[in-house]
Amino acid sequence: MMQLFSPDGYSVKPTHFFVRLIALLLLMLVGNIVFLGIAAIISLVVWGYNFFEHPDLLVSFTNPDSLPIVKLFQALQTVGLFLIPGVIWSWFYTKPVRKSLHLRGAMGVEVIIAVAMLIILAIPMINWLAELNVQIVFPDWLKSLENTFRSSEARAEAFMVSLLKTESVFVFFINLIVVAVLPAIAEEVFFRGVLQNEIERTTQNSLWAVLITAFVFSAFHFQFFTFLPRFILGIMLGLVYVWSRNLWVPVLLHFINNGLTVFAWFWFTPEVINKEIDTLGTYQNMWILTLLSIVLVTLVMYYLRYFFRKQCHN
Repeated sequence: MMQLFSPDGYSVKPTHFFVRLIALLLLMLVGNIVFLGIAAIISLVVWGYNFFEHPDLLVSFTNPDSLPIVKLFQALQTVGLFLIPGVIWSWFYTKPVRKSLHLRGAMGVEVIIAVAMLIILAIPMINWLAELNVQIVFPDWLKSLENTFRSSEARAEAFMVSLLKTESVFVFFINLIVVAVLPAIAEEVFFRGVLQNEIERTTQNSLWAVLITAFVFSAFHFQFFTFLPRFILGIMLGLVYVWSRNLWVPVLLHFINNGLTVFAWFWFTPEVINKEIDTLGTYQNMWILTLLSIVLVTLVMYYLRYFFRKQCHN
């Protein structure tokens, strides 16, 4: 049964929650501005690029010469928007930071294997959910909004394709850091370590905290037609955090999820990715594979819950 008490033994009044939430949002704003400035200085010194004169270069990601600059801004924005605000907020409100974020020791081999299996087994299920999400049709009076969302989705997809193109092992490791390592650490510190814990202290209910945080996590990416699979991923991240009370577990799960995408673009051709990997579980005759994926993901999640409860009891 899902626990119904806060992770560190104290509650937060709703009024205090909103004050602390405003503080967190202000930290995000300041962090984003500061690290945007740092990225601008570095790009000016290294590449001679003046962000304030030509900010449009960051959206012209089809130009291969601008990709290193785009990746720099992407990486520092992740740090400034999520990691630094999360750490500062935790230090101010719930210190010591390491304890409040539940940054515990190393994970066992069983957990690492189970988390890796969880993401791999979930691929058909995630693809199926993505296909369901894409097929959502808006009513006629909201067609303009649907077109806006689809255009935004297409731009985001084109951006990721440009970002993930890999010509060398060096670029592969850079992509791994920008797309997998930094988002996994920064977003989990912010969403699970700070936001989910704070909602749990306020609602006194772990399940509500997981669901609300997963919703915010997915909505924060501003991609309507991939909202559903990202929401389910957020639930998985939240649940393993509640069960383990170790932030490194959702960090690992998040890293493997993003890292598999980086690895796929390094190892396979775009044709193989688009026609075979991204469509696995979406064809009509693959419903058995999708169902099997859902069952196996449920079993692995149940195993993780059992393992962490047993570990906690011991």
